[in-house]
Amino acid sequence: MARRKQDIELPRRAPQFVPFQFARLVKRPPSGPKWLHEIKFDGYRMQTRVEGGRASFHTRNGLDWTDQFPALAAAASNLPDALLDGELCALGPNGYPNFSALRSALARRQTDDLVFYVFDLLFDCGDDLRSYALTVRKKRLRATLDAADDAARSAFRWVDQFGDADPSALIAAACEIGLEGIVSKRTDGLYKAGKGDTWLKTKCRPAQEVVIGGWRSEGRRFRSLIAGVWDDDGRLRYAGRIHTGYSDADLRELPALLEPLEIDRHAFEVGEVPKKTRDIHWARPELVAEIEFAEFTASGKLRQAAFKGLRPDKSVEDLKSDPGP
Repeated sequence: MARRKQDIELPRRAPQFVPFQFARLVKRPPSGPKWLHEIKFDGYRMQTRVEGGRASFHTRNGLDWTDQFPALAAAASNLPDALLDGELCALGPNGYPNFSALRSALARRQTDDLVFYVFDLLFDCGDDLRSYALTVRKKRLRATLDAADDAARSAFRWVDQFGDADPSALIAAACEIGLEGIVSKRTDGLYKAGKGDTWLKTKCRPAQEVVIGGWRSEGRRFRSLIAGVWDDDGRLRYAGRIHTGYSDADLRELPALLEPLEIDRHAFEVGEVPKKTRDIHWARPELVAEIEFAEFTASGKLRQAAFKGLRPDKSVEDLKSDPGP
C-alpha cells in the first residue's frame, strides 16, 4: 500500500543559525577529570552550515559572510549535512593562528588559505546534538571529519583536546609560544547559548573588545583611538586611549572609516572624558575594536592598551553582555 504524502517523514534540517555558547573568562583554568582543555584560537568565531554540499558561514551575531569564503565553501562540498562551530583563522609563518594575518586576508579578500578550526558539532544530518554531552558531540565531530576528503580535512580542522594535561602547565606553554590562551570545557556539558560555567577561558594577556568613541590626530595624521566600555548599568564609560599596535595599513584605513562617523559631542555617559581640542575628534559609537592591555586603573582607564584590530563580526550592542569592570 502506498504511503500517503503526509505520512512520509521528510529529512530534518539544521537551522541557518543558532545562538552561540561562549566561554566565561577566569584567572586560572579548572582541573579534574570532568574537564578537557583546548587551545584558544586567535580568529573569528563562526558557524558553518552544510546542506547538500553547500556551505554557509555566519558570524557570532548572525551576519552571513558566505560570499567571503569561496574556497572554504568549495572544500565543504564533501561534508555531510551539519552545523559546525569553530574559529576562522589565518596561519602565520610559524603555523600558529595570526589575527593580523586574518584581518589582512579579509581586507584584501584573499581568503583561499584560511582554515576553520572546528571544536563542536551542533547538528549532524539533521540530528540536534545540543542536548548531548560534549564528549558525544566531539565523537560525532571526529567521525564526520575523518570521513571527509583531503580538501575538506585540510580546510576544516579538528581541534586537539587535552584531558590529562596539567591545565596550569598547559596555559604556561600556550603563553610561552605566543598563543592567546586555553579554553576549558566540562566533558558532560550541554551546548547552551550564552555564558555559563561549563566553558571557561584563560588568557595569556588581558584582552578586551571596546567601543570606539573617537580618535586623536596630529594635524592630518592619525595618532590614537579613544575607547569606551559599557558599565553594568548599560552606560558607555570613557576608558582612555589606545596609543600603540597600529600597522601602516591601520594608519591609512582607520581615518577613512572614522571621518564619516565624526560628531560634535562625545557619546560617553560616564568617566573622565578629556576636553575637546582641535586634535580630538568624537565619533558615533558604531565600531568595535579588540585590544590587549595590562590592566584597568583604579579610575577605570586602560593601561598600556595596544590595538589588535577592528571586529566587524561584533556590534557595539554585543559588548553590553560582556561589560568592562
